[in-house]
Amino acid sequence: MVSRIRLFAVAALAALMVSACAGDDGSDITISSFNFPESEILGEIYAQALEAEGYAVSRSLNLGARELIYPELEAGNIDFLAEYLGSALVVGFGQQPPADVATGHAALVDAFAAEGVTALQPAPAENNQAFVVRSDTASASGWATLADLADAGPLTFAGPPECEGRDTCYQGLVDTYGLGNITFEPIQEAAARLAALDAGDVDMILLFSTDAPLASEDYLVLVDDSGMLPPENITPVIRTAAIDTHGDDVVALLNRVTQALTTDGLQQMNARASEGISAADIAAEWIAANL
Repeated sequence: MVSRIRLFAVAALAALMVSACAGDDGSDITISSFNFPESEILGEIYAQALEAEGYAVSRSLNLGARELIYPELEAGNIDFLAEYLGSALVVGFGQQPPADVATGHAALVDAFAAEGVTALQPAPAENNQAFVVRSDTASASGWATLADLADAGPLTFAGPPECEGRDTCYQGLVDTYGLGNITFEPIQEAAARLAALDAGDVDMILLFSTDAPLASEDYLVLVDDSGMLPPENITPVIRTAAIDTHGDDVVALLNRVTQALTTDGLQQMNARASEGISAADIAAEWIAANL
């Protein structure tokens, strides 16, 4: 059977970039991340924690979406990624959303094992998708849940381009909620989406539940009342070959970092990123306080 990962298009440019970063002797642990600040911060946390214990680390951060990263992970061009449990299963492997963390983790272990990748322990920290509207608009329109949008008339929803076809994003709004009244507008950067919402150019945007702006009363996260979104606990994955090379001590270290991650901590780190602090500096601050 052709693997789910092989069904993704291989990005040749990304492969060249990653290969250029890898250590010459293959002993480096190459850390990757998705192309948004929280993921880059997580990548830096794990990279710095490994370096502090004497491991050689290469970085390929801010690489892109799963469609770019998964082929690189399978090919051995990168070794490690801090994944998000539900999205890894639904988007990465085309499985149904898990009902809970334990069930989802067991499924993820099996799915990645077939690709030569080990799914490690999930973190207490979770960062789910958030469907965000302005609070004043929600109050005036009587919106509290995603289902409330069915009778709202034509609406525009902005998210990153990959959101459009995903069952946990725009396609899920159409299929799960029947929201045929919503038009999708691709906007890659979260800050640009937020600006579009504030300007009234779009009616709803996708953010992450730990994004710093959501601490403001100006915005409301609509309740996913049909359970479209699976649990999204941080769940690191690492190539099994890297474990074979470096031993069980590397697993113990990575698990120790993971168990120290909290949802509140993610939001605080994202707030620091919004102030212009670098991912490397935020990671160093977190490590000093938590490890």
